[in-house]
Amino acid sequence: MTTKPQPSYSPDVLAYLDRLYDEDLREFTCRAETPEAVAEWQAAARPALHKLIGLDRIAQSAAGHVPTAELGDPEDMGDHTRQRGRLETEPDVRIPFWIVRPKGTGPFSLALTPHGHDRRGYDTSVGIAADDDAKERLIAEDRDVAVQAAREGYLTIAPATRGIGCDGVADLHGRHGERDCRSQLIHCLLAGRTPTGERAWDMARFIDWALANLPVHGRGLLMLGNSGGGMVSTYAPACDTRIQIAIASCSFNGYVAATGKVVHCDCNLVPGILRFGGFHDVAGLIAPRHFLVVHGQDDPLFDNEDVDRAVGQVRRIYAAAGAGGRFEHAYGEGGHRFYKDLMWPFVRRARRENEAKRKESAP
Repeated sequence: MTTKPQPSYSPDVLAYLDRLYDEDLREFTCRAETPEAVAEWQAAARPALHKLIGLDRIAQSAAGHVPTAELGDPEDMGDHTRQRGRLETEPDVRIPFWIVRPKGTGPFSLALTPHGHDRRGYDTSVGIAADDDAKERLIAEDRDVAVQAAREGYLTIAPATRGIGCDGVADLHGRHGERDCRSQLIHCLLAGRTPTGERAWDMARFIDWALANLPVHGRGLLMLGNSGGGMVSTYAPACDTRIQIAIASCSFNGYVAATGKVVHCDCNLVPGILRFGGFHDVAGLIAPRHFLVVHGQDDPLFDNEDVDRAVGQVRRIYAAAGAGGRFEHAYGEGGHRFYKDLMWPFVRRARRENEAKRKESAP
């Protein structure tokens, strides 16, 4: 792999950024060295993260709301069915989604596949492409992940990601770079909430609704996503411990690269997050549950050294939690895409381990 020289900031700017992002100022950086200490850290850090991303404000605004769905007719796709729907996750917010269901009566394990910066990403997840070129890319880059999950035995919900794949607060006047996701961010910040919090909220409401209304159980609950969907698939399980297996594809590094560059899209901004901790600390809230980080070794968005540095910090937290074997990181031979050959072996092993542990603890 060849890398192009990257523009860099002046020494004065880098010194300024170092002072801004001083790791000693991070209140909830995980310094625990034992499973007990990790659990104690998580008990303090998780509520702080909820507050920081605006989950508490969203919960207050949506108090008493019960998610309800509008569903279309199922379509028989051979080895599975798919069904369109819209879920009202909070008052006046209706998130489009697909249900991809294996043949059989269930109950099934549940999977969710939030997508990244593709407005019709939830269609892509179920194998729907706009044209032949898009179809070719969909297949070549393993993007039909909801169908893949159904073939692994999961009843899968492929939801739109708020601010990206549904009718959010669009940039009607071009004041936010003509980026709808950035417009969503600006409007959220004015109210003390974030798109990151809204997306975690939506995923939790999909889980609530599915457990109450679909033939699924709560064992082996999986969430996976690429790019912006990988961000959701890190924050949501950090906040919601019902998610037992998480995969973040082409999305995981520090908030700020060694060069000072901020890599993630603006819509992932959480004000003050570096006073909370690093992205590895958010991921550390997933421990001791199974967590896989996948990257393309030629992904132009990320510097592999920055990725490796962040991954090393997650390994440290998982080791301290006594769960070193439940965290993995792998590079695929390619760019910014899914890698099914890396994801599904991890999921199968995680399901086997979780089921064996459940049987051991059963009375």
